[in-house]
Amino acid sequence: MKWLLAVAITALSVTFAQAADDAVQQEIAKWKGTWKAVSMEHDGKLSPPEKLKSIKLTVEGANYHFQNGDFGERGTYKFHPDANPKALDIVVGEGPDKGKVYLVIYKVEGQRLTICLESDNKNRPKEFTGKAGGGCVLEIWERTAP
Repeated sequence: MKWLLAVAITALSVTFAQAADDAVQQEIAKWKGTWKAVSMEHDGKLSPPEKLKSIKLTVEGANYHFQNGDFGERGTYKFHPDANPKALDIVVGEGPDKGKVYLVIYKVEGQRLTICLESDNKNRPKEFTGKAGGGCVLEIWERTAP
């Protein structure tokens, strides 16, 4: 009888792990492609449109390449799709911030991606805001190519 219980628990664990992996793969598929920044607000201040023109994000699988003019970095994403709102850890692998982990919330709606993080990066934001006094950065991206 104990072995039957152990088999059932193992089967459930595998099923839950597979479901979690499937959810992550679905999120990865939503991010794939090249994105351009259309709006960035930090603590109530909007980035000027001319600055946004040089900002690009390219995502392939769980890997990203962020380019802002001469500044660039690469890294990986660790998705937490079951969180509400959905959460993401951005793990910087190359560039001046190598090793840093950004705590982010996000949503993907069609060809639009919204990301929010606290500028001090001590906590993950609870809501999507870039308003003054909130200490958050709110980024809105549009996909340019799948």
